[in-house]
This record gives sequence, structure tokens and C-alpha cells, in this order.
Amino acid sequence: MKIWKFIVITLLVMIVAGCAINNKTFLNRNENFSEGQKLIEQGQYEIGLEKIHQALREQPDEKEIRAVLIRLSDEIANKLLFVAENYRFSGDLVNAEKGYQRILNMFPANERAKDGLEAIKTERRHIALVETAKEHLARNDVAQAETIVRAVLQENSQQTHARQLIGQINSMMVRPEVTDLALESAFKKNISMEFKDTDMRSVFEIMSRTAGINFVFDKDIRQETKVSIFVRKNTVEDILKLLLITNQLAYKALNSNTLLIYPNTPAKLKDYQELVVKSFQVAYTDVKQMVAMVRGIVKAKDIYVNEQLNLFIMRDTLEAIRLTERLVSLNDIAEPEVILDVAILEISRNNNFLLGPNFPQQITAAAAATTAATAGTGAGTLAGPVLLSQIGFHGLRSFAINDKATIDFKQSLSTGDILANPRIRVSNREKAKIHVGEKRPFFTANVQPGINSIVTSTPTFIDLGVKLDVEPRIGLNNEVTMKVTLEVSNYITDIKGPGEAVAPLVGTRNAETLLTLKDGETQVLAGLVENRQIRAIDGIAGLFNIPGLDRLTSNQKVDRVKNEVVLLITPHIVRTLPRPTNMENEYHFGTASEAGKLPVAIKKTNPQSLAIAPAGAGGGSMRSAAVNPFAAAEQSADENPFASAASSMPPTLTLQGPATVGLDKEFSVNVRMVGAKATVNSDMQLSYDSNTLELLDGGPKSGSRVLKLGQDQVLGMATQLRFKVIASNPGTTEVSVQSATGEDIQTGDSVEVTLPTPVMITIK
Repeated sequence: MKIWKFIVITLLVMIVAGCAINNKTFLNRNENFSEGQKLIEQGQYEIGLEKIHQALREQPDEKEIRAVLIRLSDEIANKLLFVAENYRFSGDLVNAEKGYQRILNMFPANERAKDGLEAIKTERRHIALVETAKEHLARNDVAQAETIVRAVLQENSQQTHARQLIGQINSMMVRPEVTDLALESAFKKNISMEFKDTDMRSVFEIMSRTAGINFVFDKDIRQETKVSIFVRKNTVEDILKLLLITNQLAYKALNSNTLLIYPNTPAKLKDYQELVVKSFQVAYTDVKQMVAMVRGIVKAKDIYVNEQLNLFIMRDTLEAIRLTERLVSLNDIAEPEVILDVAILEISRNNNFLLGPNFPQQITAAAAATTAATAGTGAGTLAGPVLLSQIGFHGLRSFAINDKATIDFKQSLSTGDILANPRIRVSNREKAKIHVGEKRPFFTANVQPGINSIVTSTPTFIDLGVKLDVEPRIGLNNEVTMKVTLEVSNYITDIKGPGEAVAPLVGTRNAETLLTLKDGETQVLAGLVENRQIRAIDGIAGLFNIPGLDRLTSNQKVDRVKNEVVLLITPHIVRTLPRPTNMENEYHFGTASEAGKLPVAIKKTNPQSLAIAPAGAGGGSMRSAAVNPFAAAEQSADENPFASAASSMPPTLTLQGPATVGLDKEFSVNVRMVGAKATVNSDMQLSYDSNTLELLDGGPKSGSRVLKLGQDQVLGMATQLRFKVIASNPGTTEVSVQSATGEDIQTGDSVEVTLPTPVMITIK
């Protein structure tokens, strides 16, 4: 016997040791897997993923390790993307770039991280452009600053720095939507003119000699048309506007000092008016609604809609394109979003009592069975009373009464708390639905009549539990108006219908309200309480109704049920609608026939210093002797701007170049002499920094150059110089004209030449 015990104990020890060895081997084989999960929980994502990858390399056929690796990789990528995007949206581009780079180090093929890095590069480029626009704005170059900022907003209409700066620019610009063409500085000169019934050709010739602007006329213009004009100290630009609008003419700039004049008719506009084709990518709004707005307001000539890419292509004038850009930027705004932090608490309390005695409540008795002989002879001959008299009481052989009496004193208490805390992100005016509970089926019976009736049943599912529907509306003042619908339902019992159909009996509580909350404010919705009490009493008949004995002889069962639902809802606004400024809400449109057309406006004039009559009107409306501007005797020779144009208006040098140039880039500087007679030659000394710039004309690199301008010179009245940036670091430099002399080769007299403003160039 001792030998058998020894054998059994030895076998048990061997089995336990084998299990321990197998378990130890299993643990050693998955040690990297377990350690990797622990490291990931601690936030050491790189090391943890490497451990799990190592475990997968050791066990490539283990499906659990592969599934966990895929799930954890997705969770880590989403978590890090959320953090990196929060940094980017808040403007912390350095930490955002580090976050995206960390994701790519772990997951090199993550497209969202790659897109995030590209977005950061674009954002930095936009910030640099906005800084350049601020520099232009500091130099009072509002038009150039506006052009740069508009270009940024066309790529990203939600760029924070650009939107802030465009508001400042709009407040400084009288017509921020105008896209004027810059002409020479002489176009802004103040001149005085007096003509009465003069050919239009002569008027434009005088303006050309005075301002140094060339005019080219369309063949359909009647140049012999008579014009009467009287102007005192107004710019050439304002005079040209008045001449064009009063004679129904329009112009087209051919270059910086040449204008083409043509009749302002629909046919000529089609021939001369430049059209621009541009595509507008609509990000958030339906492209059909956007196109309908553009067609209704801008009256666009041609629009093509690509619904698949949600963009439209427009062909129209540059002014109409600029107007459309503003309309699109104001209307293509991301839909506001809010995160709803919801806490739903369902509290249930069940209190059951079972108290009192439980006495016997019935007696059973059975008659004794008759014998076979008696049954054979008297069957059917004895009536009921006769049979009862023969049996007697001694025939009640089976008489029973329950002799068991119990006393119940049972109480049961059950509590249940169900807490749901979902967080859901929803767009403005969209419905968010939350359901915490179950789907319970009930069956509907369908009977197909016939010889062999076929009964089929179809399940239908109903939602039980807590259902919450929220539809938020986000306002401009960080308030969220929500339509909240709450329904709490529970299953009670089944109710049988016709045939074998069964339908559930469902108890429900509903609440629907409309409330307005501030961002981050919590609202509590409570009071959905259900109280039920069911009382059942069992006792002996007769004694049950006697006061005092009812408590002693009856058994009572009391069921008390109390349920309450509490809802807490807190909105957190993620993105709201930007509030546009007054300058963005209201801006110049143009005319009914031409959207975005320049408004005709001239500078402030002195009293009795401006009068103009259209072609053929003559001077009949200005006959007063006191203010007759066409009386030649009242006009002194020194007030006549054309009596001695060369002496009253000396030639002016202009210097034009870019404001910003990149390192190792080439650029051009234009030098021009305007307002000079055809017989005037000019010598000038051009200066630049030879350590920063290199002049690409093959001459010496000394930092200065002598230029000669004039009609008999090879360069003529204008020249263009090519420079290259040779500086190794960003900075600023300038190109200037240090001195200039002029000489009239016909008379030999010296001519004073006005020096231009130096060109300041920023190197980036």
C-alpha cells in the first residue's frame, strides 16, 4: 500500500512540475509582448511597440500578438495626431512639427502626419508673406500689402494672421477691392488746363507731352470731336477720368506709360477687356449654392461647375474675379462644431417585503372506491343521494388537511446605478443621437390560409434603455442652443395578441426641451422619477376582514420600486463662426453692368477750379463774365501750363524695383526719364552695394554705374538693369541715383533733373 501511495504522489509531482515548466516556457516566450503593453500604458510608445514587434518576430504565427499590435498602433497614431493637430491649430508650429515627426518615426507611411508637415510648411510660408505685407504696410504701401494678404487668403481663407491683417488693411483702404494698374509717377502730377471747343486729339496730345504718357486711339474714335475743359491744379489721372466718362470712352493700359483709348460700348468691351480664368475650390459650402450666389450677384459671364471636386471655374474680368474672391472667402467658412459632454445616470431601488403567517387555506377529501361486484350489480340503478347514503362518512377514506403553517419575515433590497458618460462631436444644426440600452425583439405572426396553414413570424426590434437626441445651434456669442429629447424605456411584460402573436409591454418616460448654454456651462436635467408600490395580502377568509386579526392571520407581500434618471450635459465649442468686420460685410461692388468696376472719383478741388463739357456741348453753360474760364484775356501767360512746359515742369527720373528678393535670385531695376523734351539728354550716377548685389551687364563690379538717357542715346528714355543677389545672409540694401544732369542739345542749356527715391530691397 505504501508503494502505491509513493507512486501516486510521484506522478502528481511530475504533472505539476510539467505544468509549471510549460507555463514558464509560455511566459518566457511572450515576455516581450507583456512588457511592451506595459510600456505603452506608461507612455513609452516607441520602446513598447518595438517590444511587441520583437515578440511578433519571435512568434510570427501568433494571431493575438498581431491583432494587439495593429490595434495599439492605430490607437497610438490617433492619440499623437490629436496632440499634434491641437498644437498646429493653436499656432505652436514647433511642437506640432515634433509631434508629426514622432509619428512618422514610428509609422513612416502615415499620410495624415505627412499632410500635417506639409500644412506646417504652408503655414510658415503664409506667416512669412504676412510679415512681408506688414513691412509694406509700415512703408504705407497699402496696395502691395493688400495684394500679398489676398494671395494668402486665397490659399487658406482661415489663416489667422492674414485675417487679422486684412481687417487692418480694409480700414485703411478706401476701395480695398479695386485692382488698379500703376502708371508712371507723372500720372499723379497736378496740372492746369483750359480748352474751349478744342479737338479731342489736341487735348490728349497736350496731356501726353505734359505727363509723358502715350495715348493710342481705336479706329472708331472720332478724334475731331470738340471738347471744352477748365481745370486748375488737378492730377492727370483725374482729368483723364473726366474726359473718358463724359465722352463714353474707356482705356486699357498697354504698359507703364501707354494707354489705349476705345469707345465704351459692349462690342468694344468684348474686344479689349481682358478676361481672367480662375478656379475656386469650395471647401465647406455646397458648390451649387456658391455658384448660384455668384451668378446672382456678380452676373458672371461663364462658370463651369465640377461637383465631384466641389469647385467651380469662372471666366470674367479681373475686377469681377476679385469680387468673387471676397464673396467666396466670406461664405466658404467651416461649419461650427461642438463637443457634447453627456453624463446619464439611471438610479434604481427595489425594496421587497414578505411578512406574516401563512396558515393552511384548504381541505381535500376523496370518496372510497366501490367494489367490482357492487359496481356490476348496481351500476346505473342507484341515484346520487342513494349512493351517498350507502357510503356514509365512513366511506370518505381519503381526507387530508395541510398541517404546515409558516411565518414569513423576508425583506430584500436591491440597488442599481447605470452611468453612461459619452462624448460626442457634432456639427452645427446636425442631430446627435445617443442610445444606452438594448434592442429587444418581438415577433409578429403571419398565417397563410390553406389546407395546411403555414404560420411564419417576423421579428421587429425596439430600442429600450436611455435614448438622447441633441441638435445644437452655435451662436456668435459663444452660446449653444440645444434641442434636447430624452426617452427612458424599460421592458415590463409580454402581451398576447391574436393567434400566437406576442408584443412587449414597455414603460417609458419622455422629456423634450430647448435650452441655451454658454461654452463650458453644465445643465442638469432631473426629475424623471418612477415610484411603484405593489401590495398583496393573503389570509383566511372571514378572519381576513376582522380588525386586529387581519395582521395576525394574513400574509403580506409589498414590492416597492423607485427609478430616477439624471442627465448632465456640457457643451464645449470646438470651432465657431468668425465674426466679420464692417469692412468685410460692406464693400464696393461696381455698376449694374460691370461688377467690380472702378468708381469714378477725383481728388478734392478748390471752388471754381473744375469745369468740363462733353463733346458738342461747347461752353454755353459757363457764360458768366465773373467766372468765365474760357476768356483768354483773363488767363495770364505764367498760369498757362503749356506756355513753357519745359521750364515749369522739369524732367523726372523714376526708379522701380522689387521690394523683396530671395537669396541667390535675379531681379530687374527700371530707370526712366519722364516729362522731358525730345532734345534733352541726361547723365546719371547709379549706386548699389557691390557686396550684396552684382550688376549683370558685363561691366565692372565697382558698385556704381554711369547711365545716359535721351532720344539720341542707345538706351533711349528708359533702361533696364539686371541684378543678382550675392549676399550670403538676409538683410536690406538699396539701389539709388546719386546725381543726374540734363542738357538740351538743341539750345545747349542745362536742364534740372529731379532725382528719384531710392529703391529699398529686402533680401530673404
